[in-house]
Amino acid sequence: MAQLTLAEVAKVERDPVRSYVIKNVIRYAPAFNVIPFKPASSLRVAGIRWRNLPGVDWRALGEGYTASHGAVELVEESMYGFGGDINYDRVYEYIKNVHTDPIKLQTDMKLASMAYTFNEYLINGDPAVYPKAIMGLKARVTNSPARQKVGFAGAAATGLDATASAAAGQAFFQTLRKMSKRTNNGDHDAWFANEDFGLGIGVVATYLHQSGGGFLSTSKDVLGREFPALYGSPVYDIGTKKDQTTEIITDTEVAGDAGADSTSVYCVAFNDEQGLMGAQLNDLKVYDPLNGGEQESAPSKLKRIDWWIGLVAFGSYGITWGWNLHAPDAWTVPV
Repeated sequence: MAQLTLAEVAKVERDPVRSYVIKNVIRYAPAFNVIPFKPASSLRVAGIRWRNLPGVDWRALGEGYTASHGAVELVEESMYGFGGDINYDRVYEYIKNVHTDPIKLQTDMKLASMAYTFNEYLINGDPAVYPKAIMGLKARVTNSPARQKVGFAGAAATGLDATASAAAGQAFFQTLRKMSKRTNNGDHDAWFANEDFGLGIGVVATYLHQSGGGFLSTSKDVLGREFPALYGSPVYDIGTKKDQTTEIITDTEVAGDAGADSTSVYCVAFNDEQGLMGAQLNDLKVYDPLNGGEQESAPSKLKRIDWWIGLVAFGSYGITWGWNLHAPDAWTVPV
């Protein structure tokens, strides 16, 4: 089955309206540059995940092997409706002498809100709290093997201040190197963190007088925007919630010493083996359910987005969580 990111779809999409919709969602949710989506045909997607590998032995001439098989487990993921209605007064269709088309403005605002909301749930979605939404990285890594949770500092220690000393700066990059290696054996696609972390990478590199060394670079997305990259994968600032104020990944997470002054970073692989995948029942698009007609309850018209999607993870080693990093804005050399 075809597995394309929204960025790849945008490059070949011939419908200008759909291309516009996709690019505007990517503008505010850069994760769509790297999350591939596979077609789904039901509200539940089932798969098989490794538990224990089968035995392998050595044998002498004339001997046989002991029969064995690997242990697996069935995993199911759900699909969820994501979108909203765009209601606008019919009089907007007659307004022409304005700088911005008011109908386009309402559509743009809805797409931005969708993107901000997806960002939030990509990190913090938890079925126990939000049963109608996708499970995010934080909830998924909680159930991952212990090696997928990497501390920048000791489990009971104050979070790492990466500019406190040269040794601390080296520990910062060594922890990121460990996260890279433990995420699908180094074959990952993206890092997700907050703004301060993205700025902090450059601060630590400058502090250590490092200019790359093969692990720091930049990448560009389908819109031509440049992002810092670690070990070949872009670092995305996951940004704020749709209030455009509240950080999704905060600098006030609980540190190892129980202080509320640390932050996190996630390294993620997107593939259908050990990584994370998107699944969709239908394409992302804006449509008019009334075919240009007016709503009965008011002199207004309607556009709708109803995108049924899910996140699918059938492996255990596609997400690594880095925690207990001291808030970068409070480092010895603050961002």
